[in-house]
Amino acid sequence: AAAEAKKAAKLAEAAEAAARAADDGESVAPPAVVSEVSGIEKKKASKLEYQEAVALFNKKAKKGIALMQKIGRLGTSPAEIAEFLRATPDLDKSVIGDYLGEREEPNLTVMHAYVDAMDFSGQTLDEAIRKFLEGFRLPGESQKIDRLMEKFAERYCGQNPGAYKSADTAYVLSFSVIMLNTDAHNPQVKNKMTKEGFLRNNRGIDDGQDLPAEHLTDLY
Repeated sequence: AAAEAKKAAKLAEAAEAAARAADDGESVAPPAVVSEVSGIEKKKASKLEYQEAVALFNKKAKKGIALMQKIGRLGTSPAEIAEFLRATPDLDKSVIGDYLGEREEPNLTVMHAYVDAMDFSGQTLDEAIRKFLEGFRLPGESQKIDRLMEKFAERYCGQNPGAYKSADTAYVLSFSVIMLNTDAHNPQVKNKMTKEGFLRNNRGIDDGQDLPAEHLTDLY
């Protein structure tokens, strides 16, 4: 009852203030309305800051991440940054790939967290590669590609024991599949790789042994 009485008193005070303002020809919004408007403005400002951080990431990845952290929209752990890269709409996929391919820290640890969060269990190698590359574009620098694919092969073999004799096999074969895909879809390549050529290129990659021809044919 006491609480209701206090609430009624506050509403009465607000009504009196509004009435006095009306008598003076002024327009005064009730406190609840002012609070609601203030909340909307804060949300708009927060959204604008977030959009600015995304735009900055697409120009300078590290600076964009730093701004996200500064405005409190991103944590500092590698797992949190990796999830941000995977789940945030409007991030440039080429920029994500370049960031993940760097050898410096924290990029390298973030890349490992990014890959280790993925599940390739029970997938064929080409299915896993397709899933792996959904979230970013491979960078143009060969050393960056190398780091990414080496980690991918490690993760794939760890979740699919017995698929290949070693992660090195999956690594080499993954490169070969990517090259085959590029060859097939690049209109500038006139002489497309044949199945025989694909099998020939992958001889002896399984610790000196040949992979089953049926497996390579399925990948092709």
